[in-house]
Amino acid sequence: MIKELESMLSAITHYPHISLQPNSGANGEFAGLHAIMKYHHSRNDHKRTLCLIPTSAHGTNPATASICGLTVVPINCLPNGNIDMDDIDAKIKEHGPEIAAIMITYPSTYGVFESEIINLSAKIHAAGGMVYMDGANLNALMGLTSPGKLGIDVGHLNLHKTFAIPHGGGGPGIGAIGCVKELKPFIPGHCVMPINGRTANAVNGAPYGNAGVLSISYTYIKMCGAKGLLECSQVAILAANYMAK
Repeated sequence: MIKELESMLSAITHYPHISLQPNSGANGEFAGLHAIMKYHHSRNDHKRTLCLIPTSAHGTNPATASICGLTVVPINCLPNGNIDMDDIDAKIKEHGPEIAAIMITYPSTYGVFESEIINLSAKIHAAGGMVYMDGANLNALMGLTSPGKLGIDVGHLNLHKTFAIPHGGGGPGIGAIGCVKELKPFIPGHCVMPINGRTANAVNGAPYGNAGVLSISYTYIKMCGAKGLLECSQVAILAANYMAK
């Protein structure tokens, strides 16, 4: 069931590799940024110590970057909520070889589908950095596009938000992460129960985190199917716009 759930999440996100070990969004952020840093260090690229983060970001983003030993460089946002691409260009020109990653949320905290997202990913990659996507708003994305199509390298998926696991008062969360093939060796494994051959980088004592509630997300995806998940996204966007009006 766990392997099939990983496969379904991979199909939804177009991340080729999934780890279900992180047990919260913040834990997933840590696992993802940690993987990015491990990747840079594996290439003897130790000068990359900066993380670009838009000023609209969720508070856990700069906190996670700090915990991972990165220095946060804020990126300005335009009045409509979009990331200021001129500021991106300026920060890349100023800090290029030091940029480890950028952390973005898509759709953003403002509820904006960044029109420059693919261009943004390309600019960061050209500078040698990687793109982390906070997946808190994946419920407005499924079936319409995917992180993999947007040039994202790694990001977490809140199964307790998008995929129906009850999450209140500290209830069981799952901040699964997905990533590109370059980061596969650095996402969470487990020294007692190796996961797909990975034995290192665990972020949880249990190999599959809050495994007892994975059946909820598994069943939810199975019952919705591809058409149903698309409808979930469409209804989420419609409801958000209704509330905004």
